[in-house]
Amino acid sequence: MTPGTLAQGGHSLDIERDSDVPISTQIFWQLAYQIESGRLQPGTRLPPVRELGAGLRVNPNTVRAVYRRLADAGYVLGRHGAGTRVVDRPPVRRGSDALAGIVAETFRRAAQLGFTPDELAQAVFSAASDRKRPGPHIRVLFAECTAADANFDADRIREAFPDRVEVIPVLLDELADRLERYHYDLVATTTFHADEAQAYVAGRVPVVAMLVGPGYMSLVHEIGALPPGSRVGVVCGSPRGIENIAEVLSLAGASGVEILSAVAHTEPELQAVNRDADLILLSREAMALGLEAKFERPDRLREWSYEFDPAGLELLRRTIERVAERADGVGGPGAADEDPTGE
Repeated sequence: MTPGTLAQGGHSLDIERDSDVPISTQIFWQLAYQIESGRLQPGTRLPPVRELGAGLRVNPNTVRAVYRRLADAGYVLGRHGAGTRVVDRPPVRRGSDALAGIVAETFRRAAQLGFTPDELAQAVFSAASDRKRPGPHIRVLFAECTAADANFDADRIREAFPDRVEVIPVLLDELADRLERYHYDLVATTTFHADEAQAYVAGRVPVVAMLVGPGYMSLVHEIGALPPGSRVGVVCGSPRGIENIAEVLSLAGASGVEILSAVAHTEPELQAVNRDADLILLSREAMALGLEAKFERPDRLREWSYEFDPAGLELLRRTIERVAERADGVGGPGAADEDPTGE
């Protein structure tokens, strides 16, 4: 198939609704296979989320999650206005052609013996899980409310503990699903989200609530010291980020200020913040989008960011050591299912 749009025929996707394999995993596996096998060539545009969702009769959010997994695994690249396309050099598993031959032959022999594809897939998955060996790293999920914060903080934890941890950024509301499907050794987050993370984790792994440094609190205190009736602009890439900042300000006692919120790409809201705000807070996500250029009087701008307090990193270090000690007695960290997205 030449680069273009994924056709409904030719390279269609088959969804088995009565399968034990989640629909999102079925779609992910099939698209990844079509990309690896060359059926979907570099540059091929995948259908819009809603179009594919309607064609498969699945929730658009399911398709959106699949596209995100494909992007994280290096198969596709999504750009605003350009859609989601197969990257120029998709990842190819070692010996994928030989492996495809083995799979085809296995399916043929299983069918001769009366086994369904689902029964064979279940047997292969179970056998693969049983044969896995311990990995060398502690697997840490770092959870935050925005992707920008999760990725940024995950990088800092990798830098703090090189060669000791594998850190996977994740959104808070994805925690439960990720822990249900794959093995991780612990979850880390900031103290702001500790209760929320604990609820999602439900005791399955340790949760480390990391303290943030004093520089962050200085910003909170600056806002708290503003005269009553002051207007503070809060600019984020998503409504969730705005809610988070507003909650922190409220907990810190900054109740005498009026919050003017603006989400990225909402021009009327951004203009109102520029016109009326005495101080403007921009999240990492907003900074990454270059939204600071939208505002006059740059002396009003503050980046809503933080550094981990040394005590927070020390708490994480001790938890990593405890997990590693326990793992040495029961097969090592990472001994359960691996996340096929590589996140």
